[in-house]
Amino acid sequence: MNTPDFIDCCRTPELGVVRTLYESHHDMESLQRCASCGTYWFHRFHERIDWTSGDDDLTSWFTALTDEEGARLRIMTEGRNEDLSFLTTRPSWMDDDDGVRRVDGAPDHPWS
Repeated sequence: MNTPDFIDCCRTPELGVVRTLYESHHDMESLQRCASCGTYWFHRFHERIDWTSGDDDLTSWFTALTDEEGARLRIMTEGRNEDLSFLTTRPSWMDDDDGVRRVDGAPDHPWS
């Protein structure tokens, strides 16, 4: 995976997928970890398709996790049963048609 240039956990961040937590045709959640410093990241991707205009909205959020949160998601049992409500108030990087920016929180569930 290509690490976005805005990821700021260390000088040379290199994210790799540890596990995919959820995936549908238009949404994905994954636990990622930086190979350089070991920071866990929660990545959410959402695609909203606009059939009328043809302008699809592609949005990604990257949220840094604590070691404990990352370890918990790493061993999560099958099915999405982990409480992710903490994401709604955790500073995150958001990347969409308006560019990249720091936001005060990320969604805690897929739209699908």
